Amino acid sequence: MNPRLVTNYKKTGSSAPLQNSSAGILTSYPTEVLTEKDQKYTEQKILIPEFSVPGILAKPELEGLTFHFMAFPTIFEYADFRLIDGNKYGFLGFNGKPVSEFTPEFITECIEAMQTHFEEIDQPSTYSEDHGSDASDDGEDIRLLTGNVKWHLNTYLRKTTEEENKILDQLEAEGKLEYENFDEDFNYTTNYDLPVFKDENGNTLEFICRLNAPHFPGSHYLFYSKETKLVRQFSQFSKRKKREICLTETDEPNAYKNVAEVLSDPAKVLADRSYFDKKIILPKYSFPGAIISKKYEDLVFHLVVTPIFNESIDFRLTDDNKYELLRFDDKTPDDFTPDFIKRCKIEMEEDFEMMDEEPRYFFNVDEASDKSLESCDLELIVGTEPDWAQATLMREKTEEEIQSDYDAANMMTHKAPFHDDEYVTDYDLPEFKDENGETMEFVTSLYSGDFRKLFPLLFA
Repeated sequence: MNPRLVTNYKKTGSSAPLQNSSAGILTSYPTEVLTEKDQKYTEQKILIPEFSVPGILAKPELEGLTFHFMAFPTIFEYADFRLIDGNKYGFLGFNGKPVSEFTPEFITECIEAMQTHFEEIDQPSTYSEDHGSDASDDGEDIRLLTGNVKWHLNTYLRKTTEEENKILDQLEAEGKLEYENFDEDFNYTTNYDLPVFKDENGNTLEFICRLNAPHFPGSHYLFYSKETKLVRQFSQFSKRKKREICLTETDEPNAYKNVAEVLSDPAKVLADRSYFDKKIILPKYSFPGAIISKKYEDLVFHLVVTPIFNESIDFRLTDDNKYELLRFDDKTPDDFTPDFIKRCKIEMEEDFEMMDEEPRYFFNVDEASDKSLESCDLELIVGTEPDWAQATLMREKTEEEIQSDYDAANMMTHKAPFHDDEYVTDYDLPEFKDENGETMEFVTSLYSGDFRKLFPLLFA
């Protein structure tokens, strides 16, 4: 059994475009990774070169070779490449589906499944070994595991034999089992008899390394066949995600692609302005959906202030990205009595008095050329689910969800904030269904120092 070694690599600065990784240096967003004929797959945005790793960092016998970690659609377990001339990849396909069978419809499906990677793009950088220190808490460390593979999910495992357990007992007695939770190794080990660990000639693939990195969600594993030069990359992802988008105020909104706005004109938001005039609803924030996700890039979402007694409010997003009021808790607009309107007006009086007279604009800090900007005037929280103050909207996690969150925490602690939570959003509740019974999806929650109340925003 090969010993495991985890090495931390720290960012050393921005990198100029490099064709090959220097010995001992990891490079993010390397250039000229794919062969010339396969560069079209990066242009089609179904592959993103994420990191280049010199083979010698994994095994001495791999000196002179360079391996690459690629972001590929999250709907696939693995991607296949051919290592050509020791440092370039020829792309072969996903999950055994060869590139010769890729159709335009398939490419479209792949692009949609790349969204997680599009959201996490960073600047090209180099990383060098951090000698003698543990992983820091700044979220910038790269972790490279070499030696014996350690999976974060159990898809490719089998039970260990008595003979294997005897070997492990001996290694434990010699003090050689020092990394992670080796209790699991006494029960399960990688099942190299599975077809996914064979090349096209039946040769067993050997493990090269596992990488965990910020801006590259999940755990990523490289296996290699010396006989056929096949490189198979497995990628495993957390089922739940959370990401913070920091917005900073600006006086030059035209300088940025996607800008959020503190509104002063209700006509930009409400299809029927009368709800503003009656002081039932106060439009507060408006932002392009592209700030959240490319799948929302043609939409504009709005966040509104409502009376404090209101728990939920439903709108229809019109073709011109305005809100048509449907329901205020259990009331439709036809149920708005004079007494109800008066109550809303009293509750909203202070909010209307504090309404901005002029619009204010906020840009995504990730768009800034000056990365020293640290101000976060508004914060959008996005991911698979919001944080709830109402326990009635949550349920206890299942055993499978507990294990999944634990696995995600092991993948990258900076990107897995759920493992300590005991509850999850109960998407089976009627509150999360549209009128056709379809489950709505969480878009964002916004946090602002000058806003006393804001609901998470969901969309169907």
